[in-house]
This record gives sequence, structure tokens and C-alpha cells, in this order.
Amino acid sequence: MNVTYYVAGFLSGISIAGFFIGKELYRFYIKDKVQKKQLHRLSKLNDKIKAKKTAQYESGELSNSM
Repeated sequence: MNVTYYVAGFLSGISIAGFFIGKELYRFYIKDKVQKKQLHRLSKLNDKIKAKKTAQYESGELSNSM
């Protein structure tokens, strides 16, 4: 009887610990995924800003040379 209770308690403890570990890993995964999306958006925005500045600089250079 005692062995049965020990095994049942051991398995339920492992299950509960696994649940909480999985929950934390999933939370980390979601947080990391959102941060990567935000960094990608900022990178695209930064590229657009650089392209605009380059275009403005080149157009200003053309008008100054004429």
C-alpha cells in the first residue's frame, strides 16, 4: 500500500512540476516571439528612414550641382 501511494505521489508531483515548467517555457517562447516581431518591425522602419534620408540627400545634391 505504501509503495502505491509513493508511486502515485511521485507521478503526480512530476506531472505538476512538468506542467509549471512547460507553462514557463511557453511564456518565454511567446515573449521571445513578440520581441522578434517588434525588432523586425523596427528594423524595417529604420531601413525606410535610411532610404528616405538617402533619397533626400541625393536629390539635394542634384539640385545643388545644377
